[in-house]
Amino acid sequence: MKIEDLAYRIAGEALALLEKKYHYRIAEDHKKDIQNSVRKNLNQLIKEASAAPPAE
Repeated sequence: MKIEDLAYRIAGEALALLEKKYHYRIAEDHKKDIQNSVRKNLNQLIKEASAAPPAE
């Protein structure tokens, strides 16, 4: 599995949790848009995460 596909899947799981746990209603087209945005920005997110100090 590519890292981009993993990021897409994790974003989908996060959205599903919001719907289930907090009763958010997220339209399917918005879910796809968010998942694609995460996939598209993955390299930048990785760079930012590696530049940040470690979390405690």
